[in-house]
Formats: sequence, structure tokens, C-alpha cells
Amino acid sequence: MPENRILDNLDNLEFLEESYRNTPDVFEAQLKDALAIKGDSETLKVWHVRLSYVPSIAGRKVSVLLLVLICLIAGFFVKLPSVFPIDEDWYHSRFVPFITISAIIVYFLTSSRNKNIAKLIVTAIAICISILWAFPDNPKSDSITMALIHLPLFAFSLLAISFMADQWSSVESRIKFIRYVGEMGIYSALIILGGMVLTGLTLGLFNLIGLHIYKWYMEYIVVFGLVSSPVVATYLFDSVQNRQSKFAPILSNVFSPLFLITILAYLIATVYQGKSPFTDRDFLITFNGLLLVILALTIFSISGKKKAVGVEASDYINICLVAATLLVNLVALSAILFRWAEYGVTVNRIVVTGANILIFIHLALLLSRYIGYLRGGSRVSDLESIIARYLPIYTLWSLIVSVVFPVVFQFK
Repeated sequence: MPENRILDNLDNLEFLEESYRNTPDVFEAQLKDALAIKGDSETLKVWHVRLSYVPSIAGRKVSVLLLVLICLIAGFFVKLPSVFPIDEDWYHSRFVPFITISAIIVYFLTSSRNKNIAKLIVTAIAICISILWAFPDNPKSDSITMALIHLPLFAFSLLAISFMADQWSSVESRIKFIRYVGEMGIYSALIILGGMVLTGLTLGLFNLIGLHIYKWYMEYIVVFGLVSSPVVATYLFDSVQNRQSKFAPILSNVFSPLFLITILAYLIATVYQGKSPFTDRDFLITFNGLLLVILALTIFSISGKKKAVGVEASDYINICLVAATLLVNLVALSAILFRWAEYGVTVNRIVVTGANILIFIHLALLLSRYIGYLRGGSRVSDLESIIARYLPIYTLWSLIVSVVFPVVFQFK
């Protein structure tokens, strides 16, 4: 059995503190081994509590009654065209994503003790709503379409601030937010799947007795359920799981090798079939979608990585996944630049080019730091830092596309 410095220095408290501060990853791994050998040690118990304790960012837990109220209000705003003479297509395309994210923001703000941050977020939400309302009704406008896609992404940044509160600048808090997004997505999917089963049973039972409630049920119950699902998922993560990541790290580690195999097979099949993103626009869109999925999967996998000693098999899979994603990004970026030269400049091409460049730089930095980690020159915290400190750049880009581009291109 390898030497365990914690067991050899249980009575030397200064040494334990210094050891933890110098090499926290090694210390945590050895602490786990030490507890397995000498679990009755009070010193080990204290250290275990200290390192496993998760400080609560929120000031207090949200009650079920308040949760239901938030969901009902969000559902009401989604159904606003049914109450007032508002064009549904115009309203839903602009406000439904923003309403859903805002509902989660309100959830966190109700438990926040930092009133200054709460006021700042509420002001930002009001400005975003004003911008959405002020945009001309022009479905053919590329700049407005891009703004409607990116403004909810900016709202996601407001959600991050509401989650982190006054710890918004902390790398650890940003990583916790990424873990939350993964958990919330998983819980939301499970809730929606359960809702689909309930919908089928409900409609079937009412049909048996001659009551056809399909239209009413779909327009109200299903709509309210879809809007409420991420809020309820947030409640499960926040109040029930106490902000502990349970599923996202596991699923990301399971699907990382599967996605790596899939993307490699896809690239080989693409070459074999003679498909080219340089000439096929739909294929280029698929390439960019694949890029975003793999980037998200890689980030979730790294953010859920345990600070353990040594390099694990999943690290080699992750670094191959990052390298493969860089390759996809490079092909997509080359295809976009080719379309620039061939078909000219458009708003869509500028936005997609900017996003691809940002992602390429992020992936390159991540790959460089990951190579350093495999060689022993970096730590898990260094990888997390690359992920967390780059997030404000995405926020800035989404704000530019949402506010600056429509004005510059005169809402065309």
C-alpha cells in the first residue's frame, strides 16, 4: 500500500494544514484512504466535514407554496395572448424562452439576501423585456432573429449571477453553476418524460368516459407543465439535493466515450459519403450543432471531475474529445469563411463566425491546459479555471449580438 502521510501525521496539525494547502488534490485522496483505515479518528472526521461541507449560497430555502406561485405566474405570462389581443407567433417567439429563464431567476432571488444584486438583475431583466418589445416585427430580419436567439443566452448569465449571488467572481461558484445546469437539464428531462406518461394516461381515461379534453389539456396543463419543469427541477436540485451534483458527472463520463466514438465514426462516414460543409448549408448547421453538444459534454465532464490523485482513464477520453471537437470546429470555421468568400457577408455568417472563433479559442486553451494536466504540470483546478474565467466572454458576445448588431444592421 502506498505511503499515507495523513495517517503518519495525525497528531501534527500544522503539517496536515500545510499539506492540504500545498497539494489539495493529493490530500483529499489520501484522506479518503485514511478514513477507510481509521474511520474512528476525530481528526480525520473533522477534516472530512471541513472538505465535504458545501456552503449555502442562498439565504433560505424556497417553500413549495412559493414554488407553485412562481410556476403559475410564469404559465400565466406564457398564456398572455389568450387573455389580451396579442399575436401569438410574435409573442411566443420573443418571450417564452425569456419567461422560462426569468422564472428560475425569480426562484433564486426570493432566497437571496443580497438586495443590491437582486435590484441589478431585476433592472437588467426589465431592460431586456423592453428591447424584446421594441424590436420591429420583421420575421425576415436576420439581425432580429439572431438577437432573439442570443438574448436568452444573456438571460442565462443573469441566472448565473442570481445563483452565485455575491460569489459570482469565484471560479468554484461558476463551476457549481455549470454543475447545476447539467443537473437541472437531467431533472427537467425526467419531469417532462413523466409528464408525457401522465398526459397519455389522463387523456386515455377521460376518453373512456366520453370527455374529450385534448385541446384544453394541451393548451393549459401541458403548457404550464413545460414552463414549470425547469423551475421544479431547480427546486429539486436546490432544496431536495442541497445543490449536490448526482447525475450530470456520471452521465457525462458514460456518454463521453460514446460521443467520441460517434463523432469519429461520423467524420469518417462524412468523408466516405462525400458530404461537405463547404457546399451544403444544412450539413454546416449540423456540424455547428454537433460542436455545441460536444463542447457542453466536455465542460460537464471536467466540471464534475473529482480532485483525485493521478490521471484517470476518463481524462484520456476527455482530451481526445476536446481534440476531436477542435477538429470539427476547424472544419466548420473553414466552411464558414469559404461561404464568406463565395457568397458575401451576412449577419448570420458574422454571428456564426464569431461564435466559432470564441469556441475555438476556448477549446485550444482547454486542450493546452489538459495536456499540462496529463503531464503533471497542472491540476484539476487549473482546468476549472479555464472553463469558468472564459464564461463572461460568451456573455459579452451574446450582449453584442442582441443589442449592437440589430442597430448596426438597421434591423435587417
